[in-house]
Amino acid sequence: MKYLASGKMANVVFWLTFVVGSAIGLLLFNQGVSSYRTQELNHAQQHLQQFVARYDVALQQTIERSTKLADAVHLNSPLKAAQLSQFIHLVYPKVNDVAEIYLFSDNVALPRFHYAPDTGLSQLVDELAPYIQPYLIAARKLGTTQVSPIIAAHNSAVKSPMIVVVNPIAEGVGEEKALNAVTFLITVHQVASLTDALPNEAGREHFAYILADHEQNHYVFPDNKMLDSAPSVDAKRTDIPDLNVPLNILGNQWQLWVYPPTRHVKPVDFIYYVYLALSIVGSFVVGFLLRYALQQHRKLYLQLLRQSREVKRVTHSLNDTEIALAASEKTAAWAVSGRTQFMTTLSHQIRTPVNGILGMTDLCMQTELSLKQQDYLRKITASAEHLNSVLGDLSDFALLESGELQLAEQPFSLHEIVDSLYAMLSKEAQDKGLVFNITLPHTVHCDLIGDRRRLSEIMLNLCINAIEQTSSGHIHLVISTDNQQTEQDSLLHDSDYTLNIMVTDTGAGINQEDINQLFSQGQPLKQNHNAGGRLGLTISQQLCQLMGGEIVVSSQLGIGSCFTASVKLKLNNLIITSPEKVMQLSAPQRIVVIDDNPISLTMLENALSIMGAEVATFQSASDALEALIENDQPDIILLDWVMPQVGGLAFLSRLQQLKVQITSRILVLTAYDAKSISRMTQQFSVERILSKPCRNEELFHIIENTEMIASEEDNSPLDGLVVLVAEDNMINQEIISELLQQEGAEVLLSNDGQHCIDELKRAEKVDIVLMDINMPVMNGLAALKVIRGELGMADLPIVALTANIFEQDKQQYIQAGMNEHLGKPYDRGEIVRCILRLTQKA
Repeated sequence: MKYLASGKMANVVFWLTFVVGSAIGLLLFNQGVSSYRTQELNHAQQHLQQFVARYDVALQQTIERSTKLADAVHLNSPLKAAQLSQFIHLVYPKVNDVAEIYLFSDNVALPRFHYAPDTGLSQLVDELAPYIQPYLIAARKLGTTQVSPIIAAHNSAVKSPMIVVVNPIAEGVGEEKALNAVTFLITVHQVASLTDALPNEAGREHFAYILADHEQNHYVFPDNKMLDSAPSVDAKRTDIPDLNVPLNILGNQWQLWVYPPTRHVKPVDFIYYVYLALSIVGSFVVGFLLRYALQQHRKLYLQLLRQSREVKRVTHSLNDTEIALAASEKTAAWAVSGRTQFMTTLSHQIRTPVNGILGMTDLCMQTELSLKQQDYLRKITASAEHLNSVLGDLSDFALLESGELQLAEQPFSLHEIVDSLYAMLSKEAQDKGLVFNITLPHTVHCDLIGDRRRLSEIMLNLCINAIEQTSSGHIHLVISTDNQQTEQDSLLHDSDYTLNIMVTDTGAGINQEDINQLFSQGQPLKQNHNAGGRLGLTISQQLCQLMGGEIVVSSQLGIGSCFTASVKLKLNNLIITSPEKVMQLSAPQRIVVIDDNPISLTMLENALSIMGAEVATFQSASDALEALIENDQPDIILLDWVMPQVGGLAFLSRLQQLKVQITSRILVLTAYDAKSISRMTQQFSVERILSKPCRNEELFHIIENTEMIASEEDNSPLDGLVVLVAEDNMINQEIISELLQQEGAEVLLSNDGQHCIDELKRAEKVDIVLMDINMPVMNGLAALKVIRGELGMADLPIVALTANIFEQDKQQYIQAGMNEHLGKPYDRGEIVRCILRLTQKA
């Protein structure tokens, strides 16, 4: 090779390199241009297809929404205007979803309604417009939903082309049910609103299209008008072909022509020509340098050999890197493809071990334990329940986004929420050096009906947000009401009750510009505001809106912020009493109250003082012990069970060791398992164990000794019942078996659906079946079908016992033939009540 450095050979190599390099550059240029045009064509065609698919879905959903509203009207007949208005806003949440709605009846005695987005719901006085009559007649004659062709706007409040959907509402029974309809739901939709319903990315492409119905009426968009004839397309004058797709509308054939935003592929970028020029110039430079290199070859020969070895090493390293990169890309592709399946099974897979933790902890709490062991188990339970609530929050957020979240209507007490909130957040605030206060005025009625969990979530999110944004000072939660009723009569009949929740802090404050973005996940704040807190605020705002209220924010930089949330609930008429009714003790009582929670302490002090008692309060059990030694003994000691440093059990032990004999009546207050505490206090003179929060009326009767001593609760409510449990998880089998046996039931276990069927054939008696859904060999739904069909056990109660908690899953199980659904983790009380209810033993 050392002889290649001659001048002639160097020139040959120079020209050969220049020509070959230029040819390769030109070839690559042609391939790049061709690939570019192909990608642009594919991209345009893909967007056309996506647009057609989304448009078809929007058109079908328009008809389905009208049918869904008609079904709601039928199922809730007779219907009031307020109900109809509520149904319309649920089915058509956006203003442009529907142009007009008519509820028309042939029977003039029945109410007729008209709805328009700008005027709202009103009584229908005039007759229906003439353009609706043909489709009303067809719906009356055929008894089926009728969809009109595209109608040009005339003599109507709708100013653009539209589609009319007529739904007959059945009133008869049997096969003639639809034909007997005298009531019709008529919805009018602007064709242009179908495009408004498409996702933003589709709208941004500015597609033009022509929609033809089965009567060959042609509608053009974005002109929003009708065409006189079918469109004609010159395929030779465009690079991107148009898309013509048939659409099926209730058996009628429609056509959709879609045209791309631009009719020609964009010209080749100038940069490609720059690359071509650079490749030619580069070939020239490379050839010249190669000629120079050959001429210098002799003296650089040894150095080139060393460099070649280095190049080989680097090349080998690059190959290894490329192989690793390829493996990583393959793994990433697999992860992306499995994301959907992962999100589907995530909740079920996590709830199964959580169910095991909570179940085993509950069983362990029923055994003899030390106070420290009970504390550890409560913390394990709290952590598992927190994990379970996080899973619930993920589900709630998805349901909120889709508009499918349903609020529970259950009685609850505000005292429970406030007490739990203070217990959760006081330590966190104290660790940051903050003062955390809660004010619950006596004028607020605490016995309410609503969704306790959602209300607690709103308060928790607002308080956590305040703690995160405050570095010094205080956090103050004030609960108030707009209702000013003072008479008991005004509080009856499920009265609406507005609750206001105000959280103030002394943090850095929020810029006025950023307040409007607090409840949005899409836009960043200019200030350093916690992203997690913003998610909680977003969920809280949507929950408040579901409860008929909203969150209002006011803030000043350097001073602090104030978040005010309002919700609408109902009063619990079964519990609530007149605030003017005062219970007075027949004889003066000296009462010592010991509780580390200042809110509970204040509430008890106020309640007992109003009854006429002389009250001394202590936040520390040690301080209370010193006071008992130095002062006269009180008549009653009201003792909280769980307290820091010296708890209820330690207090009783020290009290027993005192030289002075204590003759006071001792009442224990606790929010935990009363049975476990009862076992631990057998050696002490504890009169009663009361659940927190304790109602004032109950506390009054206990102090007065006027209440009837309740008979011992039935510890075996399921005595005599045979329960068959189908569950493939061994831990869950052990938990549910032990739980049911503790309640008095006889338990039969099966590992899968087929085993469950075999047990039913062998067993002499089975009162109820608890059926898991996801099991090997045969799943729960397949086993249910066999039990109801082949075995003929149509009346046997079967309960779906699964971690799938989504509403659509529950409805699927009920529709398949299950009597009820119970979610995991197991709730002892809920399972017992369900079994008693379905076996008619309640």
